[in-house]
Amino acid sequence: MIWLNPWAWAGLLAVAVPVLIHLLGRGYARVQRFPTLRFLEASRLLPTRRTRVHDLVLLAIRAGVLVAAVAALAQPFLLTANRRRTLDAALARAVVIDTSTSMRSALVAARLQAKRIADSAQTSVLLETNDPSSAIAGAAAWLSKQPARGELVVLSDFQTAALAAADLEVVPATAGIRLVKIPAGTPALPIERRVQYGDSQTVARAMLSAERTDAEWSRSAARGFRTPVLLAGPADRLALDAALRAAATVGVLLPVDTNHAIGIVYPTYGQRAELLRSATSLRAAWMADVIARIAADSLLAGAAGAASEATLVVADSGAALVVAHNQTGRPAVLAAQDHDRLLLFALTDASSLASAALIAATARALSRAPAATELDPATIPDATLASWQRAPSAEAPSSANRGSASDGRWLWLLALILLGIEWWARRSVVTTSAAVRPLSNGRSHAA
Repeated sequence: MIWLNPWAWAGLLAVAVPVLIHLLGRGYARVQRFPTLRFLEASRLLPTRRTRVHDLVLLAIRAGVLVAAVAALAQPFLLTANRRRTLDAALARAVVIDTSTSMRSALVAARLQAKRIADSAQTSVLLETNDPSSAIAGAAAWLSKQPARGELVVLSDFQTAALAAADLEVVPATAGIRLVKIPAGTPALPIERRVQYGDSQTVARAMLSAERTDAEWSRSAARGFRTPVLLAGPADRLALDAALRAAATVGVLLPVDTNHAIGIVYPTYGQRAELLRSATSLRAAWMADVIARIAADSLLAGAAGAASEATLVVADSGAALVVAHNQTGRPAVLAAQDHDRLLLFALTDASSLASAALIAATARALSRAPAATELDPATIPDATLASWQRAPSAEAPSSANRGSASDGRWLWLLALILLGIEWWARRSVVTTSAAVRPLSNGRSHAA
């Protein structure tokens, strides 16, 4: 037996109401005829107060009505064998497929296996990503909105940086977790990572084997990529050059998205106030993605948190979104949309560390390369993966289907039957009590 609404059992406190009614109820005063007092005037009859419970059968019936109603509100669900089979079939699966370079040789087999797993569920979604840890939150959000039980399935070779226990904490507690390890083997092509530091580009090529990693490092001139456009006054030119050189010391994984325009506006820019007034809220998906990466940048958060306020700060736009705060808790960076361009309004000096951190964070946010490295063939041990897994919850379907699944209707029927019995028993008690009634001349007698 499963109770779909167990909090309703708190209603059992209402069982005390019939007991109080019986204790607080007033009874009829019995009159006994006594020969020597027949010439005295009859006194006014006063009702007596009960000091103990009477009519235990009637009290039990009334308490039974309340218990049956509370149990019906708790929505009992009798888990029979047929219902268990139906419940097992009502399963929503979010399947995440690792498409990173190390999975290249086994990707076809992984996709076929993922499709079989997805087809065996009532509802499913397939997610392909080269960074499985970044897709867990979206898959968990999808599972939490499904009316059936949920299960997250991840197919990967589970290299050391592919997944961590903290990534799985966002999965709903009632949802299952299944980690399917795919023996990927050695990729046919070498793994390559390009990182740009200032004017130079470092290239790392690696060939993986079961025993070791053969790596080759080289450095060459950087292929120029579009950096954010910096909008400031002429007096800040030297300060911006210094901020750009400082930002270039922070590595940026290549390739970098050059299809979108981003501008960083400083307090000394002459048209800054007009840009703030004409800017609108973010509407483009790529802008929201870039802003989320910038806001999560630890270097920018630390630098902005230690920054002082700029000497020239104009009124904030109602459409602007706060990206970072300064040491006083006020906005240090704002974001807004200007047509198809993303604008970042810096509220700190161009020569500050926060300015360099903002430029570096914006360049890193434009990187399309996966954050996880694949230069190490080591994988997560099978015992660790097993400890992260769990079976889906065996509870009844969610609230979308509970109204029709509950067996509470039989308890409501029982409550109605008990109400009928209570009405009959109450009439019997009243009829018995009315047998003692006063005479028309003011005297009373016992029937």
